[in-house]
Amino acid sequence: MTEVALSFHGVSVAYRSELVLEGIDAAIPSSSLCAIVGPNGAGKSTLIKAALGLVPLAAGSVSVLGGTIASRRRDVAYVPQRESVDWEFPIGALEVVLMGAYGRLGIFRGPGRAERLQAMDCLDQVGLASFADRQISQLSGGQQQRVFLARALMQGARLFLMDEPFAGVDAVTEDAIMRVLAALRGRGCTIVAVHHDLATVRDRFDHVLLLNKRLIASGPVSTTFTGPLLQRTYGGRLALIADASSGPAPGQAGG
Repeated sequence: MTEVALSFHGVSVAYRSELVLEGIDAAIPSSSLCAIVGPNGAGKSTLIKAALGLVPLAAGSVSVLGGTIASRRRDVAYVPQRESVDWEFPIGALEVVLMGAYGRLGIFRGPGRAERLQAMDCLDQVGLASFADRQISQLSGGQQQRVFLARALMQGARLFLMDEPFAGVDAVTEDAIMRVLAALRGRGCTIVAVHHDLATVRDRFDHVLLLNKRLIASGPVSTTFTGPLLQRTYGGRLALIADASSGPAPGQAGG
């Protein structure tokens, strides 16, 4: 039996009495790269936040690495949408990465030499070691995203939840991020990412969750990322549907 890293059991979430997620049942296997795909307003970011316990559940439950998010918090890293971060806060890249160590250090012990060396190694893994002293406000969007990935690496997590990690980044940055994510999967980590570019799903991910307030389908990319299921997910909002199992992947769609 395949080990499950993250599972949703009848999960519903409501904002102002309106359901934005309804009855989600899905299991994401360990050591996988999973894309959450769906149109704008489908509840993709909300599903990530539900897994993190950042939004209350109207119904259902979430299992994280076999337990609750409260009991597995240190094993879960979150990379938020870049737009949700105050990039004007006066802090350097290295200090941002060091934040990933605070969970294990506790409130009475600050990071020492060992943590700073580890943080530099994390920056080196994302190709930003030379930017350690640069203020985050002076970094490009793609560099900022890589700094937050380095912070997640610093945490030593087993499950990475990423909200639109490739939004607004160039192809070089996307390739750099994907190399890190592939290496993490090779070490047994699980990566779950909200993703918009349908053309890259087959190349970048091995598992996919198709969402439009309700779960449309969840499973391996090879059997789930197909034209008919994408049509059910996007409806008339997807201009071009190609069967992902036999032809070119569909183009980019909003989400």
